[in-house]
Amino acid sequence: MTKKTFNAAKNNEVTSFRNIFHSRTSNGFRDEHIWVSIVDPPSRSPFTRAQRVSCCMCLLLCTMAINIAFWNIPKDENSPVLLSFGSLEITWQEFMVGIQSGLLMFPINILIITIFRSIRPRVTSKSKKGNSVENFTPPPVTIATILKDTEEVISSVSSSPRNKMSDMHRLESTTDLCLALDRVHEFIHLMQGESESDHHWVYCSKFLLAALCHLLMCLEKLGERPFLSVHEYQHTLNLTNLLVRKVEMVLSSHLVFCPPPVRKTKKRSASCWLPWWCVILGWFLLLSISGISTYFTLLYGFTYGKVKSTKWVISLGLSLFQSIFILQPLKVIGLAVFFALMLKPVAVEETEEIEQVMTEQQGKRRRYSGRQTL
Repeated sequence: MTKKTFNAAKNNEVTSFRNIFHSRTSNGFRDEHIWVSIVDPPSRSPFTRAQRVSCCMCLLLCTMAINIAFWNIPKDENSPVLLSFGSLEITWQEFMVGIQSGLLMFPINILIITIFRSIRPRVTSKSKKGNSVENFTPPPVTIATILKDTEEVISSVSSSPRNKMSDMHRLESTTDLCLALDRVHEFIHLMQGESESDHHWVYCSKFLLAALCHLLMCLEKLGERPFLSVHEYQHTLNLTNLLVRKVEMVLSSHLVFCPPPVRKTKKRSASCWLPWWCVILGWFLLLSISGISTYFTLLYGFTYGKVKSTKWVISLGLSLFQSIFILQPLKVIGLAVFFALMLKPVAVEETEEIEQVMTEQQGKRRRYSGRQTL
């Protein structure tokens, strides 16, 4: 068995240039590089994959239109040849047309991407949220599901050596359920006897409280029919009630000496977000620019011959190469260096995404335990 100790990072290590630059660069390529983000976009980002693909298509069409418009200017016969591939030659004029086309279409694409990225998700009304919660149908309660849930709770608690609790065999009957509750009762006495409070016992108490509340709720729904006798059902129900009250007292006692850390929430300014209906504006600009670019590409393309069309395709490829491998990476790396040198923030995931995940988990925990506050 290999043991390794992971020490907590110090403040100067968290805010170091290396850490912030690495985090910003890795996240930037997944989110801000428009071509790479199609393959692996961030989860829960308001900028969806369909919008990213559409922006890439608009970028391609816009590049084609700008390139073909540049090729309408007179050709410079004295332009030097930079590269030669057999009969194909890349001149300095073609290279400059590719760079100019990339620079011209870059602000247009950035405008559309910024609109999609800055749109706040549409918030549904409270009535719709209430209906979705009411329509949530939990799985049917059976004695098999109760035994399985109890077995998983004991397995989770016994996985920590600090809890000094051995794992149980598979629960197969209501008699095994009573034995498992007795084992949980012994563990609660162990937590009561701990004089030193720390976050481990707080988390164990919260976990047990949620699990026992869920078990109590399931027992009340199930009734006495699957049990061998009414006395056994009442004993199991009363024991679960007792364990819930004891865990509540243990949790309260540990919270007094070990309060949970205060979570500082930074409110994002309203100016950083656009209203949800701006997504219509974004799609209108995207479709309009794509349509106009397609029209001018076809209009000029029919008048060009084979030689000029071939050179136009080469210039188009240079523009796309510059966008994918030069402009977009430079934008990501430049922002990473700016944040690492100037602002010194801790590079983490989006605050809005974390809050959304926390809200969803709290809702699941309330439905699981049947309690509004836990």
